[in-house]
Amino acid sequence: MQNIKRKELRRFDAILKEIFSEAIGTIYYLATGKKIGKKVKVISAEIRLVKTFRPDILIEADGEIIQVEIQAQQDKTLPRRMFRYYYAIEEKYKKEPTQIILFVGKGKPPPSEFRTPKLTLKYKVLDMKKIDPDLFIKSKKPGEVILGILAGKFKDKPKIIRKVKKRIVETLKNEEKIIQIYR
Repeated sequence: MQNIKRKELRRFDAILKEIFSEAIGTIYYLATGKKIGKKVKVISAEIRLVKTFRPDILIEADGEIIQVEIQAQQDKTLPRRMFRYYYAIEEKYKKEPTQIILFVGKGKPPPSEFRTPKLTLKYKVLDMKKIDPDLFIKSKKPGEVILGILAGKFKDKPKIIRKVKKRIVETLKNEEKIIQIYR
């Protein structure tokens, strides 16, 4: 019984598509207020998109999908790429991702949105130059401490690097003490 209904719906779907394609000019006018051109070309109704996407960092935390792209230079294709990542992630995981661009380069960071006349996609942009290096340097995790080098203003780098070196030594000593306690 279920199969018969599906077959009927598929047949009905094909009939509706045929009928509506005859009235596409009127439908377009009703939707947009513009008349459709005289040259109308029917293109394939099947669209295949086979492409592999490799986000820099993609995690799931507390039921949320988080994507982070690390950008070291200006790239005009980045906003469109963020849109493609968004679509691919949502398609695969059925969840809208939180997207973050981590800008570690010189100059102006990328825009925080992809915009076309019909679509706007917003994402977060973190400019490492505007982040206080101490947020990373105070961490107990050596990997996080090292990120302090990428934070802050370029003119402050020698001072930041000295602080990072000192903190890494402190962190490693603390790790050695912890290891000795548990032996």
